Amino acid sequence: MTAYGRVQEALHLLSKERPDIGAFSGAPIGPDRNVREARLAKDYAGGIHLLVELPPGRARFELPLGDVLPTQWLDRSDNDESPVILDVASTDPGLTPTFLSLVGEMLSRVDQSGAHCIDELMRVLGAWREALANVRRGLSRQRAAGLFGELTVLAKLAETDPARAKAAWRGKEGYRHDFFLRNALEVKAYTGVDAPSVTIHGAYQLDPPAGADLHLLAIRLEENAEGETIADLIERVDSLGLPKGLLFERSSPEDPVVSDDSLRFVVASERLFEVGADFPGIRASAVGDAALKGVAHLRYALLLDTCPGEIDASDLEKVLSRL
Repeated sequence: MTAYGRVQEALHLLSKERPDIGAFSGAPIGPDRNVREARLAKDYAGGIHLLVELPPGRARFELPLGDVLPTQWLDRSDNDESPVILDVASTDPGLTPTFLSLVGEMLSRVDQSGAHCIDELMRVLGAWREALANVRRGLSRQRAAGLFGELTVLAKLAETDPARAKAAWRGKEGYRHDFFLRNALEVKAYTGVDAPSVTIHGAYQLDPPAGADLHLLAIRLEENAEGETIADLIERVDSLGLPKGLLFERSSPEDPVVSDDSLRFVVASERLFEVGADFPGIRASAVGDAALKGVAHLRYALLLDTCPGEIDASDLEKVLSRL
């Protein structure tokens, strides 16, 4: 049976078990030389665990795995000959498929290398941490691009009327659109040139405010050593009469204003759309509140080349004047 097959078989066996409080039910999944070297287990609350033996003569070590996969060393039983066990828990049911994939990868590596399970587990976790770090870096770049786009428009507004710019920019105040006074403007920044798309958050972002117009500005950014950083933009906005404090007041732990100053962008192009009744997207006004009941964290990609209502980007000044 393959490594992943052993994991699925163990999960099937555990699905029939009902452990007592404080107890585990386990199924061996280790290599042929010692099938109990690794076990998949279920606790009384239904949480899935990976139990891995520490080879004889090896000392326990620090486990810098964070809160996503809680880990602990299980004490020996009364029998001093019993092995020390590393317990890695998956407490979030939504992460169980990912956790089982990690276990399968560990076993597959053991089958190929003949190494101890705990050594291959540490290698797999190291690789996964690096992959997660790359994802976080990618998300940081996306957030930086989004903020850069907003600040670019804020600077345009501040050039003519700083007070009006301050009133129009909604930032992180909880409004559905980035800029709004009488009418609304949603700003989306993106990188790349193939099949240009922007990310829409929620079912209300493409709904115009009651009795008002909505425009969508899509700004294509390119990373360029001669470009501006977010810090540069903040200084420019400050020099135009909008104090830095305003920006930092709009900051949040999830979307901080302070960002990686190694990222430098230039505005490569702008596309401006009037969001009319035939504009594509998932909108509350179109699908109705009943269809959205129980829906959370909605986000999707909007393909710009499919969107009607595109107007000349030079009309942006006119759109800003009508906010």
